[in-house]
Amino acid sequence: MKYRHILPILLGLAAAGLAWSADFGLLVNAAPEYISDEEGKGFNFTGSLTPWFSAAPGEKISLYLSGKITQEYEYETKAWTDPVLFELERTELNFRPAAAVYLSLGRQRYTDSAGMIASGLFDGLSASVGLGGARLFLGGFYTGFLYKETAEILMTPADLSAYAAPLSYDDFDTYFASRRFFVPLTLELPDLTPRLNFSLTALAQFDLNNYEEQEKLHNQYLEARFGLEAADSLRFALTGIGALAQPGGEDADAYRSFAAALEADWDVPGDLTDMFSAQGRWANGAVDSDTMPFLPISGVARGFVFGPVLSGLLTGGASYTARLHRSVSLSVAATAFWRTDLETIKDIELDGTSKDRFLGWETCAELIWAPQSAIHITAGGGAFFPGGAFIDEAKVRWRVNTGVILSF
Repeated sequence: MKYRHILPILLGLAAAGLAWSADFGLLVNAAPEYISDEEGKGFNFTGSLTPWFSAAPGEKISLYLSGKITQEYEYETKAWTDPVLFELERTELNFRPAAAVYLSLGRQRYTDSAGMIASGLFDGLSASVGLGGARLFLGGFYTGFLYKETAEILMTPADLSAYAAPLSYDDFDTYFASRRFFVPLTLELPDLTPRLNFSLTALAQFDLNNYEEQEKLHNQYLEARFGLEAADSLRFALTGIGALAQPGGEDADAYRSFAAALEADWDVPGDLTDMFSAQGRWANGAVDSDTMPFLPISGVARGFVFGPVLSGLLTGGASYTARLHRSVSLSVAATAFWRTDLETIKDIELDGTSKDRFLGWETCAELIWAPQSAIHITAGGGAFFPGGAFIDEAKVRWRVNTGVILSF
């Protein structure tokens, strides 16, 4: 039989669970939504299964394995995606040889201090070491085994071209993300003063794709982040990033870019468990041949409905989150978008003759109900209102969605 090897594997995992401290389960996620955007409008549905297994083979070792099977009904094609998507999710072996030392091997989650350079699951090895009042983190991560639409690594035109190719298991180059290797080194000082913390990250990224040399891009980032606890319920964080990018091989000229963020969180006094947050993020656009748009490794969308990445973008917004009941919480947010140049951000409804920097603003809300730890139900929606940078005929874009996650 095609699946004749599965039973011995399951029996082996069950036997391991008896010998070790182990657990396993399954997450079932169903997420219908209705979308109206620049491509049209229609109904989408995403369903996924996420089996997982965890074990503790020893006092200092832990193991976690998970995978994901996803299929989506797309409104553009009015059909189910083919083929079904299979992904390896978080899968890591952790080892703590001493109280201040932590090692992790496998597909693990990494995010830089501000979440502005790289964010998501990556394959590799990381180590965290406590040094008195400081902590040192070192990692080495590869992106080429990730699914491309999950990783969203879109740093060059060659990356974009490979990303656009439809998925086919007959050609695994259509599955994998851009092949890049990056090394982050972070020094954290969580108690620089009683109310001030600081982190400094140096990160180098190397392009390992089989592109022509002139299509490759290597770059380095330096990120500094200061955190201030102004009061017991009020916190601020300021981040600055400088980057050097080297396109086109070793002999090519490098160019610089910059990004910054300012964040504030306020735990609102009162009977509710609630928090008000404000945030601003900025990344430069094209200035001249020496200063070009800031390029993050991970192309994380900076909006719920309107989804540009950080390159050439300025955003400002606020959100409010409250636990209304033991099992019910609500979050609402609003964000405004500006472009920092007139060429980096692309959209089919942008007005090519407009020099207006204002892209528009969006608002969204989400209600979460968790009547039990094994049941998680969400309902939400949002709308984006185009600004002066768009054509006059551009319509409001919106989406509403629900989701049910069951844990077994």
